[in-house]
Amino acid sequence: MLRALSRYGARVLPNTQQLAAECARRGELIEGPDIAAFEAAFSRLHEGRTAVTASYGRMAFYYILKALELPAGSEVVFPALTFWVMPEMARVLGLRPVFADVDPTTFHMAPESLEQVITKRTRAVVPTHLYGLPCEMDAILEIARRHGLTVVEDCAHALGAQYKGRAVGVLGDAAIFSFQTLKPLNTYGGGMAVVREPELGRKVAELAMAEPWPTAQQVRKRLLTGRIQRIVIRPEVFRWTLFPVLYAASFVGARPDVYLWEQIRSLDPLPPDYRLRYSNVQARMGLEGLKRLNQWTAASQRNAALLTEWLGRIAGMQTPVTPPDRTHVFYQYCLYVPDRDGLVRRCIRRGLDVETLHVDVCTRLPIFQRYATPAPGADRASLAVQLPAYSDLGEEQLRWAVGVVQRALAIPSGASSSERRAGDRSGV
Repeated sequence: MLRALSRYGARVLPNTQQLAAECARRGELIEGPDIAAFEAAFSRLHEGRTAVTASYGRMAFYYILKALELPAGSEVVFPALTFWVMPEMARVLGLRPVFADVDPTTFHMAPESLEQVITKRTRAVVPTHLYGLPCEMDAILEIARRHGLTVVEDCAHALGAQYKGRAVGVLGDAAIFSFQTLKPLNTYGGGMAVVREPELGRKVAELAMAEPWPTAQQVRKRLLTGRIQRIVIRPEVFRWTLFPVLYAASFVGARPDVYLWEQIRSLDPLPPDYRLRYSNVQARMGLEGLKRLNQWTAASQRNAALLTEWLGRIAGMQTPVTPPDRTHVFYQYCLYVPDRDGLVRRCIRRGLDVETLHVDVCTRLPIFQRYATPAPGADRASLAVQLPAYSDLGEEQLRWAVGVVQRALAIPSGASSSERRAGDRSGV
């Protein structure tokens, strides 16, 4: 029988439907006590800092920037390799995004590049803990201190990760987290702002609470969308739904996976669904999910360790680097491989869905062209791939995935088309 494994896996509570039904029965689908309880639980995980829920992680960032009351035209520094929405939110608020290059080994903002792009107009820096590994925060914080910059950590990928024994999100002045379906904590959307100074936290909370509540229909639609997303990426469903499309596309050079992501565009004005509050039923799921976070994280770390052990024996593989002073939660298992595009194509024909770029090289995007400067580190980092390592994969599935990679590498790039087709069939 055909095997296929999605690049994505969602962390799902086994009683999600029951939790939603319980909230609806109590009349607490939209408003309710679980929101405050979730914020309090999140605060306890982050040294007692103010925690404020939002409709999206990006909106948590929007509220933080707005509460900072930065002068119009102030510069905010982002890594060149990040999700395009973050710098776009700064632009929407009348600020100027500036891009520092990244270290292609860690995929993070390079402190030396940050130092080089700072000007007298720079007011804030947004280090992104990409793929689940914390940035080199001591160096970034020291540069920020010397220049009087606010540090807002982007922790969308990294809930549960630690830097020198402290949780990401408590290292800077503020932080944002995302609870989108594929993130380390899944509440079918939503996000959280975490803020050090109580007064700034109060302003962020006021902005978030000024938004309207979603309707019951909007909440149910969000839950249904998330449920569909996590069902179609299950291996037994994926192989008969999304996989055939990816398989066919590999023969014509198409990229249907781009339609899975939000269109890159101006967000001014903000889309209506951004301007909503976080619902009580999502907070209820967040509370339950926090109880399982360490278990999920440990499973992802175990899977990543197995992949590193097995893939490290294959010539040409550059597996992820985790410095000894921090922990990696492996939201994505990102590595460099020989013949990237050929390998990805041959893997998908064997059933293994491999991702080539989970975020964006913002300096290449037309929307930021006026702000762009060369970023060779980000260009290099964009050549990595991401292999499945998510928490609900078992050892047998990981061994199969590594075997697919090995067989795909065994076919030379110069092989004839008939040889490639024969090899492609052999692994399915």
